[in-house]
Amino acid sequence: MMKEITALLLVSAWGWAQPAIAPPQLGFVLDGARALRPAYGLAGNFILGPAVTGTVVTAAFSGSLGLLKTDSSLAAFDAQGKVLASLDASPGPALFAFSPDSTSALAYIASSGALVAWSGNAFAAVSLNSGELAADAVLAIAFPGPLEASLIVLRKDSLWELVLPLDASGLISQKALTGVHAPVLVLPSGDLVYRDSAGIAIRRADASEVHIGASLPASFSLQQMSQGWVQLTCLNGSFAIRATHGSEGFYRLPEQQQ
Repeated sequence: MMKEITALLLVSAWGWAQPAIAPPQLGFVLDGARALRPAYGLAGNFILGPAVTGTVVTAAFSGSLGLLKTDSSLAAFDAQGKVLASLDASPGPALFAFSPDSTSALAYIASSGALVAWSGNAFAAVSLNSGELAADAVLAIAFPGPLEASLIVLRKDSLWELVLPLDASGLISQKALTGVHAPVLVLPSGDLVYRDSAGIAIRRADASEVHIGASLPASFSLQQMSQGWVQLTCLNGSFAIRATHGSEGFYRLPEQQQ
């Protein structure tokens, strides 16, 4: 009897201790079925939680705020995967950007050329000077300040960064991104994550670079999965890029899990 009571107490204590030893949530990823799932664990040792959505075209998460695009809607969600607000949107993918403090965000819907801002409690359309984007393909966006957006565009064979005000008044600045190749993603810190000849490159805001070796297919996409983490998706599966300064790495994400 004493052994049974002792065993019961041990099991009970183990159960109470679970929240303290639960793996940390790294962010959200899209699985092979295009469902949004929380990702848990440490670098190189990940598990995926239950899906929190149905089919998603594109999604991104800042660490506290997320945006997702289905084929007919745009939505904001919180760290638990709960939808905060949504609105109807044109079909196809979207590009996302978060403010440095993750309280606001931008979404660029490629099929309509629309830019939508999330202010913390609602979506609102943003007017851009479309003449500045004529004949340019928008590859990535950033949200460096509350009154401006940064767009990385393809001009002929080179990438350019355009900084535009959110009042359609004109171009603030533009510069060529020498040595940067698509696909490319801009993190809230201003760091660029992009393809290079050996795998993945991370160009810091101070222009220093870190290179991560990886064998990559010809086509893949990049989306922010959390603060300092990026999801790379291709036909061969999904991978996690750690962009944290001093801890950079490249890891395979697990297949779809229940």
